[in-house]
This record gives sequence, structure tokens and C-alpha cells, in this order.
Amino acid sequence: MAYQRGWNRLQSSPHWKPLEKFKNDPMRLELGFGTDVNSTGREDIRQICKHMGLNFRCVGDGTQKRIMALKLDIIRERKRAEELALDAPRAVAGFYRGALNALPETEKYRINALFVQFYGGDRAWSLGEAYAPEALQAEEEERREKRRKTGEEPESSDEDVEEMLGRFETVRQA
Repeated sequence: MAYQRGWNRLQSSPHWKPLEKFKNDPMRLELGFGTDVNSTGREDIRQICKHMGLNFRCVGDGTQKRIMALKLDIIRERKRAEELALDAPRAVAGFYRGALNALPETEKYRINALFVQFYGGDRAWSLGEAYAPEALQAEEEERREKRRKTGEEPESSDEDVEEMLGRFETVRQA
């Protein structure tokens, strides 16, 4: 039966540093440990993964058993973003693909997550709690309430449109 490891025990494990580097590296989606890791090491890896918010998978039997750390949220979000882009209007899909091509490889997982959350309406777990729909909704309500108290926000949407129309001026070509 597995038992809970202490915090110091987990940090002193030889698997802590590789898992920490893996978590912070957006380019890698899986980290495999060989068959030389015994059951105690696998349990350490499991508990470190749970602490760091990573997924894991064990494959094989007996002496050939291997454990692998995974970033399933990023894998799922990439797949969902590809599905959404196939069904999206051409302009939306083009913008999404253009953003993927324009930004560096290290930021592509964020593009996928943002596309899934804000276009697809699904929860993007890899963005963290700051982008949770509940947190975003509470933040928006807080901003609206603050604007109402200071008198910056009009009460109706008609006034918003009139205010925006009054801000813009036509520019003549020289």
C-alpha cells in the first residue's frame, strides 16, 4: 500500500528536478522514466506529479513497468483547437493559424488554450485559475461596478454606442 510522502522527502527525491524542469518547459508534453525506476521511485513520481499538477501514466508489468509524466491538458487543448478551427469560419480559422505562425513555439500552447476558451467556450485548464470563467466573470463584474460608482460607465448600451460614435473623426488623405 502506498503512503503519503513528506514534503522534504519529495524534494530530496532524484525525480523532483527533472519533473520541475519538465513542468516549466512548454515544448515538452511528456517525460518518460525508464524501467530502472522501482516501485518506490514510481510512487515518488506519482506524488510529485500530483503536487505539480501533472498527469502520469504507468505502462508495462513487472520489471518492464515504466512511468511517464504527461501534460494532458495541453494535448487535449491542441486537439480541441484544431477541431474548432476546422469548423470555424474561414476568417476565424485564418486568424488562429496566423497567430500560431507568428508567435514562437514556446507560446503556441497558450494560443491553443485561449482559442479553446474564448472561441470554443470550453474551459482551458492549462491557463490556470486566473482564466477560469468564474474568475473572469467576477473580474468583469468588479470592473463594471467600479465604473458605475465613479460614473464612467453609462447605464444603457445605446449611450455606449453614441459615446463611441462621438469619439471618432474622419481623416482626410493628404
